[in-house]
Amino acid sequence: MSEAFYPDILGQLAEERLTVDDVLHCAFGVFPGATTIGQPFEGLLLLQSLIDQPLGLQLSFRTPPVDPAGNLLNVFTPKPRLALTLPGGECGLLHIPLTPELPTQAGSDIPLLSRVQVQKPERFRAVRPLSGGPPPSILAISPFRITVLRDVGFLARVENGGHLCATFDVLPGHVPFQGSIPAPRYETLWATADLARQQEQARAMAPEALRYAKLMNRRILYEILLSHTQEVFGEAGLPLHPGEAIFITKLLTYAMADGLDLESGFALIESRWFERLCWLMAYNPPIVEDQERLIKALYPDALHDAVRLGLHMVAVTTRADLGDMDEQARYASNIVAAIQGHAPLSLEHVYLPLVMAGIIVIVQITAQGENPWHSLDQLQEARSGRISLAGATLRDIFDLLDHLIARSERLLNDMRIMRDN
Repeated sequence: MSEAFYPDILGQLAEERLTVDDVLHCAFGVFPGATTIGQPFEGLLLLQSLIDQPLGLQLSFRTPPVDPAGNLLNVFTPKPRLALTLPGGECGLLHIPLTPELPTQAGSDIPLLSRVQVQKPERFRAVRPLSGGPPPSILAISPFRITVLRDVGFLARVENGGHLCATFDVLPGHVPFQGSIPAPRYETLWATADLARQQEQARAMAPEALRYAKLMNRRILYEILLSHTQEVFGEAGLPLHPGEAIFITKLLTYAMADGLDLESGFALIESRWFERLCWLMAYNPPIVEDQERLIKALYPDALHDAVRLGLHMVAVTTRADLGDMDEQARYASNIVAAIQGHAPLSLEHVYLPLVMAGIIVIVQITAQGENPWHSLDQLQEARSGRISLAGATLRDIFDLLDHLIARSERLLNDMRIMRDN
């Protein structure tokens, strides 16, 4: 089983996330949320790598010179700037000790600012999507600790030129600290070594998952995918024309049926959606009893597979240069992030390759009672409306689309499929 995606640890602990240069997720909080003069508290920076290579980080922490009331602010930290190398795929927590000192006065909602800069390696492989990935089944920390960290209320508020911002309160009083000054420390929450245990359990489900995948009802699959596709694209800010939704659904159904085994260079058992199915069978078996709920849970990974499969199909059919495998994988990740609301969704994402590849399988994948000519008519209607708004910016996209529509029309004529059936 591949290591196509690692679990989203940060998503279990933080309400929000900031994505830095498409290689790091982070969120920021303080604990405890209130202190007194002389008593240390901690700034807590959650860090989650999205790539398989070590990631160099430059981190800084500071408070403004005055609090929100205009009083002088003096918060000591032993290392306001530090460097950290985050191992590939790891999620961890950086503890930064801070101590309010005089002339700081009691106050509320005092900002603490953190800046995160990354040094990207030259070559790397994405191991988590921009949207975060699946939830973890095993964490390297206790359930009690998870509850404590969730109570921190990690956020990803960005202020003052890209700084993460958390706030704390200073209560009245002055309690001198008796211990030694704490030092910054990094705590691993999840490392790639934890993945082996998870994968072993998921791998054991592969034979059962394969039997289940082969027996999926195509008609039900198509109906659920069509409805959910319209829903997720609409929620992402780009409502689909019915013709667009039909052909996107054809490609998704093909990718979840036998398409991955029919196209050169792909295999069902190596796909993301099949791996996700194994994980769900291992860690959330009741979901398999509800096919609609299951398909919706598999949808982001099925979409990723469909984009990569579709790019291959369009490139082979039209001989267009659609990038290498790494570029195609990144493009697929961007589309998944977009439909999950973590990146902008564009018309290019809809047509290349989703609609286009759906046209290629117009005969292989059909809905119950569908006349493919009528589906093409609906797509032509969608095309006319889109091209009038898109102008020249998507001219190449629509040229490819026209080529594929004409190809499908010839195929339907050759197969003597009548328009008025």
